[in-house]
Amino acid sequence: MDKEAGSTGRCKKCGKIVDSDQLYCSQCIIELAEENITEPEDDTQKPPRHVKNRKKVVAQWIVLLVCVAIIAFQMPKLFAAFKEDQPIRHGTYETNALTDQCINNLWHISRLLQDGKLPGNDIVCPASGKSYVIVKVGKDTVARCPNPGLHGFSEISVSRHSPCPEVK
Repeated sequence: MDKEAGSTGRCKKCGKIVDSDQLYCSQCIIELAEENITEPEDDTQKPPRHVKNRKKVVAQWIVLLVCVAIIAFQMPKLFAAFKEDQPIRHGTYETNALTDQCINNLWHISRLLQDGKLPGNDIVCPASGKSYVIVKVGKDTVARCPNPGLHGFSEISVSRHSPCPEVK
């Protein structure tokens, strides 16, 4: 095969004679193409996508269960927050149900006094049926049982400065 002058050229890589419209010989074209081929990533090293998602879902369930356990553990405290406070007793007084109700009423009056409110006449001693006696003593406001003798005591009272009912 005779080639006309000017119709041939040389391969830019190895120098072999090639057609004038080509820059590289066929062997160098193959080598250049192989250099630009990237190896596929090794998929055996990475876990499949659904395995990643499964791990994420399991982690979310674990967090959810821990949160539910914490909430369940705190439920007694939550219920206690809404429960009315019980009277605190000092001493060993033996009282009957009417005296206990009188003391509960004084706890309610104590709460009103602490809020700066005076109790109305609707709160009455369960033993006598009379309203509690409200007296101003200096800067203090004192609420007393109208007839503590019916309960077996000389005085049952509560005040703004002494919010715990006292039995004497």
